[in-house]
Amino acid sequence: MLQWLSDWTRNRAQRVVLNGVSSSWVDVLSSVVQGSVLGPVLFIVFINDIDLEIHDPHIKMFKYADDSKLGRPIRSESDAAALQSALDNIVRWSDRWGMDIHPMKTQVIHFGFNNRRHAYTMNNLKIAEVSSAKDLGVIVSESCKPSEHVSETVRKANGILAQLNRTIVSRDKDIVTRLYKVFVRPIIESAVPAWCPWERQDINALEKVQRRATRLIPSIGKLEYDERLKICKLTTLEERRRRRDVLEVFKMINGFTNIDVSSFFRFCSQHHDAATRSVTNKLLVPEKCHLDIRKYFFTNRIVKHWNELPLEI
Repeated sequence: MLQWLSDWTRNRAQRVVLNGVSSSWVDVLSSVVQGSVLGPVLFIVFINDIDLEIHDPHIKMFKYADDSKLGRPIRSESDAAALQSALDNIVRWSDRWGMDIHPMKTQVIHFGFNNRRHAYTMNNLKIAEVSSAKDLGVIVSESCKPSEHVSETVRKANGILAQLNRTIVSRDKDIVTRLYKVFVRPIIESAVPAWCPWERQDINALEKVQRRATRLIPSIGKLEYDERLKICKLTTLEERRRRRDVLEVFKMINGFTNIDVSSFFRFCSQHHDAATRSVTNKLLVPEKCHLDIRKYFFTNRIVKHWNELPLEI
């Protein structure tokens, strides 16, 4: 198997073709064939040992294909020096294995109100500081508020909706509803448990997309929004987000995921052994929060909705 994989990567060449004009062939000395089935697997194997370059137990590294993130709590100059040392080790690892990390494509986000915002370098070049960055399709801001991501999501969804409005001829209720469900709503709800909005302006901005979609049906365009939803057999996006959160809790509690439930939730059964309703029904204990960021985080915002579910559900 190893010899077969090694042979697959040898004696490969590449060239560039532009407007029918071809460049000369050049040997490919590294990397794997782009778009191949084995490419992602071999890349994961290739970078799997990058964690070994990090010796500080407080530094966490998260890898997803070629998108890697490094983080550490920074409370002093020594903490910042430890993070910079880890960055230097990773740069040396990339140089050793012929896979340079581009400093201009690397960014730093500082979280926390009392963050001293230390500067970090890579290959003696300062890493750019940004207030927000896209992580696996979700825009993460230093304030941890989803407003920027909501704005971008609404812009994309409205763009797709405008294309549908220009191109489709039929305005039949079933056709418009199906097109909306296939092409627009997935954009609005992609990874929504990670960025669920809590400010009314963001909630309304998302809801306006669905309002606009239901108005594309001439026969019901002038009706109230609630009536249009009933006719189209839709629910508000806010209700769908709440339902999705509850379903996620159900899967976590009943072992349908690989997530450690104890690191997310506290149960009433952990406080006493009496066979009360709260214990037998696996009710959750809310966490005391001072900041909205923590208050509306997944593990806290879901407690009230989960505990209010009827017994039969």
